[in-house]
Amino acid sequence: MTIFSSRQPHPYRTRPHGFLVAAFCLLAFADSAFGADFPRGGGYYFSAFKLVAFLLGYFAWVAVCNWVDEDAQDQKIPATFWNSIMLGSGAAAALLLWVSTAFWPMFFLVTGGVFGVSFWYAHTRNQKVEPDKRVLTQKHLQGLLRRYLKIKNVSLGGKEKKGVPVRFIGRSFNQKTEDPNRVERAAESKGYKVALAMVYEAVKNRATDIHLEPTKEEMSVRLRVDGMLKAVLPFTRPMGDAVVNIFKVLCNMDITEKRKPQDGSFSAQVEDFFVDFRVATAGSVVGEKLVMRILDLSKQLAGLPEIGMRDKLRDQVRALVTQPHGLFAVCGPTGAGKSTTLYACMAEIDRYQRNIITIENPVEYQLDHVTQIEVNPKAGKTFASELRSILRQDPDVIMIGEIRDQETAEIACQAANTGHMVFTTIHANDAVTAIGRFLDLGVQPFMIASALSGILGQRLVRLLCPDCKVKYKPNPNILRKVNLPAEKIKFFYKPPSKSGKTDDDGDDEEEAGTGCEKCGGTGYHGRTGIFELLLVNDKMRESIRENPNLNALRQEAVKSGVRFLFEDGLRQVVEGATSVQELLRVSM
Repeated sequence: MTIFSSRQPHPYRTRPHGFLVAAFCLLAFADSAFGADFPRGGGYYFSAFKLVAFLLGYFAWVAVCNWVDEDAQDQKIPATFWNSIMLGSGAAAALLLWVSTAFWPMFFLVTGGVFGVSFWYAHTRNQKVEPDKRVLTQKHLQGLLRRYLKIKNVSLGGKEKKGVPVRFIGRSFNQKTEDPNRVERAAESKGYKVALAMVYEAVKNRATDIHLEPTKEEMSVRLRVDGMLKAVLPFTRPMGDAVVNIFKVLCNMDITEKRKPQDGSFSAQVEDFFVDFRVATAGSVVGEKLVMRILDLSKQLAGLPEIGMRDKLRDQVRALVTQPHGLFAVCGPTGAGKSTTLYACMAEIDRYQRNIITIENPVEYQLDHVTQIEVNPKAGKTFASELRSILRQDPDVIMIGEIRDQETAEIACQAANTGHMVFTTIHANDAVTAIGRFLDLGVQPFMIASALSGILGQRLVRLLCPDCKVKYKPNPNILRKVNLPAEKIKFFYKPPSKSGKTDDDGDDEEEAGTGCEKCGGTGYHGRTGIFELLLVNDKMRESIRENPNLNALRQEAVKSGVRFLFEDGLRQVVEGATSVQELLRVSM
């Protein structure tokens, strides 16, 4: 929720209450025009039951019309068309009830017709949204019953499903065919159903990683949700070791080796969508630790508008990535969403007209009309060696998953200087520090100055849960410290607190948690990006060539109007998307 809503009233939004107004106006006109000559009959024809039924149907139709109008605008569905359909169906129903002599048969007939139109709209919008946002499905109806009637474990449609709706698939990420022997061996192992339940819980909680960490007494389980680790019920040590072995079998690892690190992958079908898992193990003094990265293949790749960029920044990035040559780098710590941003940039390029080749470790998402190469150091396929080879493949655009060494950095700069557009990521705290990182790798300053077009620094901040966030009045002194107008900022938002206290600073955030089903009591649901874009101008190039001083470059960035990470994050705070404490946690 933002402080100032951006929703504009639709020009053809339905005004169903006008029907009652029109009806009363018509009666008043008839009474004044005809007076005593108006045929009224013998009287006492009023039916309270029919009136109540009509009003209930009318107000239900009003609610559905309002929902259709708002939902159509949210989902980018032609709202004018559906408003006209809903308005027409209501008008036809009212007319038929008015002229019909058999009220009850006609009432049920028109009610079914009006809500049949609503079901038609629901079916149409369900085809255009993600599975978890569809309405009137079994999952949606079960959620409504749990939420409003407090009915748990409800089963719709007869028989209740048995077991966990997860099916493991013995197939590595780069394999096309399934190896059924892996699943058969895993299914015979102790703890197989426990492993299924753990994976299902992780996927349903939107986890990106699962950590199985051994201690002397038990195997702790933690899920990374929205970038934060969340502990769940641990396993006993024997059960935990059995679950680790199951995942090693699915990944075709050596289950007898518990000290050396191993890695692999497998897939799973969770309900009606598929998920890939990348698994890595490592030995410790108390046992073998396992971490699984979850890649949901049903999620569509986000474009620049969906990752949180403001309009001006989005236009600048789009202009950068569509240039014929240059080096565009995205920097930030691990887990800051750098790869997602690069994929979003790739979506801005005409992949039919340009030859695009990527070098990644690993390839997380498959892109149409893009040649994707996966690095495999064990087989001698490194970033540098693969980059040399693809330069002979006549590429227009090259995406390098990460620059880690001098050789890769130098080849990337050479490619940018010889007419290729190069995208890459590099680990650095901010955009200016990324230039220092290139220098630390040993790249000559003149190569960096001539190759770099721009550097995008970014972080991910958690979004406040829309169902349970609360607003509070911020302290004016804090607003002045961050250069915000205290007279214009009325409210900030924060997660709810157990104590229910509301202070000016929102410092009770560590007590967040009210049992909200949407966010699981954390107060946050989902993440978005905050960004800073450094466009390398001529003065910066000259400074990099002659005297690459980071303080001087940072001063030049300020003069050129760069909005740094904290400043961009304040925009999300003012709009009510995140909290001040979350911004400070991420950007400081």
